[in-house]
Amino acid sequence: MTGAETQKKRGLARFFFMLLSIVAILVTYAFAFQRTDVSLDEIKDPGRRASLVRIVRGLARPNLIEYDETPTYYLLDYMTPCPQGGFKPPPPDTSVPYLEAVPTCASPGTDVRIQGHNFPSGANGPLSFIVPSGTFLRLDSVTADEQGNFDVTVQLPDRADTAVQQFRFTTTERTGGWRLTDTARTTWEKIIETVMLALVATTLGTAAAIPLSFLSARNLMRTIRTPFNSVALFIVGIPVGAILGLQIGRWVSSIGDHIAHNTPALAGAVLGLAVAGWWALRATLPAEEEEPPTTWEKILRRLVVAAVAVAAFFAVGFAGNLLREVGVKLDDWLGPLGFIGDFLRVIGDVLATFITALTAIVAAGVVAAIGSRVGHIIADRGSRRVILVARYVAVSAAVAAVAVAIGGMVHWLYVLNRSSNAMATTAGGGILGLTGVVLASRYGRRWFPERLGLVATFLRLIAALGWTAVGVALGIVLGMGADSAVGPFGASGTLWAPALLGAVFGIVGVTLSRKMQSLPSGMSGYYVARTIFNVIRSVEPLVMAIVFVVWVGVGPFAGALALSLHTTASLAKLYSEQVESIAQGPIEAVTATGATRLQSIIYAVVPQIVPPYIAFTLYRWDINVRMSTIIGFAGGGGIGFLLQQNINLLQYRDAAVQMLAIAIVVSTLDFLSARIRERIV
Repeated sequence: MTGAETQKKRGLARFFFMLLSIVAILVTYAFAFQRTDVSLDEIKDPGRRASLVRIVRGLARPNLIEYDETPTYYLLDYMTPCPQGGFKPPPPDTSVPYLEAVPTCASPGTDVRIQGHNFPSGANGPLSFIVPSGTFLRLDSVTADEQGNFDVTVQLPDRADTAVQQFRFTTTERTGGWRLTDTARTTWEKIIETVMLALVATTLGTAAAIPLSFLSARNLMRTIRTPFNSVALFIVGIPVGAILGLQIGRWVSSIGDHIAHNTPALAGAVLGLAVAGWWALRATLPAEEEEPPTTWEKILRRLVVAAVAVAAFFAVGFAGNLLREVGVKLDDWLGPLGFIGDFLRVIGDVLATFITALTAIVAAGVVAAIGSRVGHIIADRGSRRVILVARYVAVSAAVAAVAVAIGGMVHWLYVLNRSSNAMATTAGGGILGLTGVVLASRYGRRWFPERLGLVATFLRLIAALGWTAVGVALGIVLGMGADSAVGPFGASGTLWAPALLGAVFGIVGVTLSRKMQSLPSGMSGYYVARTIFNVIRSVEPLVMAIVFVVWVGVGPFAGALALSLHTTASLAKLYSEQVESIAQGPIEAVTATGATRLQSIIYAVVPQIVPPYIAFTLYRWDINVRMSTIIGFAGGGGIGFLLQQNINLLQYRDAAVQMLAIAIVVSTLDFLSARIRERIV
């Protein structure tokens, strides 16, 4: 085959490929149009056009200002239906503005001509029909011509009565200067609330996203590998530390409640604990040492640090109660600036309310870190036999703790009874399903190499799903077996079943992985963090606001919490992607000097990410201001609630005020953020 023939065949193949691609695209869009009900039938409906025109005209006339006005009413007697002998209203005074009706009486539903004479040129107002009960029904809006006359045809409402009824034409005359409407003043208050809501949400979300972004940066996490024992003891340390922290937190809360209203005692306790802790640290941790500390000195220092940490928890709890008391008093003393006292009261209330949870989280982190350090020491100094025995014990305990956590969560969510084995089966399915994912990702590249292109990616996905399904099925079967195994001991349907299953999984896992010395803990943390961020970002803030409204009630606080959670996930993703795009040269240079991982981040990573972090944060604030509008639809506070109310009541002029305020605020924030980025970035 000649080169020309080969080129010709390739050209035909490209042509048919492009043709098939175009046909596939057309079919896809045809299906999309069908599923989205794209149709112009409704657009052509005259009624919908009239409604659209009414809405657009209302939005084009925002109800911003109003005047002092005096109404003038012009009445015309009328009867419906006509009485016997007909009806003729009293003759009008033709020297002043007056109304006439043709005919002077008629049956309900009849078209009647209403004529106006001698009115000021351009006089306008509503034309209404007043029934004997005093209710008035608006029929039309009327404007007099240059001669002061008008002639409109209206339909009589279905309000038959033997008494005389009336047509009423109302005009208004301005008698004073302009002023802002109540709608404008309310909108101003709500737009300030919206901006502050977005500010609080952005601040909280940024504070949480910055540290989390480093955990989800691939370039920082892929080189981290940790010995088995360190990972296992870290996992075991989490529940142990949490239980210890909960107990300390309960002590702090109990003692704090006894002196919660005694301001001098609270202030003295906080000051005394702070001074005692500072003195203890200065006495046991000198700034410079002439010779290395002995073993007993190291133990003493660690005990002092632990005691100071516990004292710090008590100081934080007492400080929360103190701020709460001081804030209440300042709220009364400061008058117009009482919001400062309220701010202190809220901060104190947060500290006093969540001190138990805060203590549990911090203690869990500290004990887990200590466990990880112990694992490193065993790996560095222990013999091979000691390391293996420690691995069996630690991994079994760690997997058992994970299984118990899964089973406990299932029990809490579904309120299971003792006859259910769902805790064990869920724990088994979850652990082995995750194991299937890990195995598929580990061996997928070997089974399906890169040269297969997109086919390899598809086959890896199928393999991952298959391994996961097999793992889940096998885990469920083994979970049923574990629950049956503890049944004779009266522990069926309890957490003992998942604990036993987890311990067995741990032993088997250590046996099968004896050649592995470490785990890619960095990439494991990376995938866990990214998965959590993706799950949170997939839930709209509107849905989050509905949940938080149930928890904290209707108002801007619920909206701030919803936006904070969504902001944390979104900014953490953006921040981490920025970390992944930094230059590696500074990191390698700092690491070559012997710097620790934390020092490398501080001196090589942070200087490169500060400007984009600021830009992303300002952009997120802009997004949160606009999101606050929608959050209000679910009761999350801000201007959105007011906008929804006016739209539902068809008050489009009032809704236009809120829309105008949102546009002005968003434009202003965009201008300010651009100037800030210009100066900083």
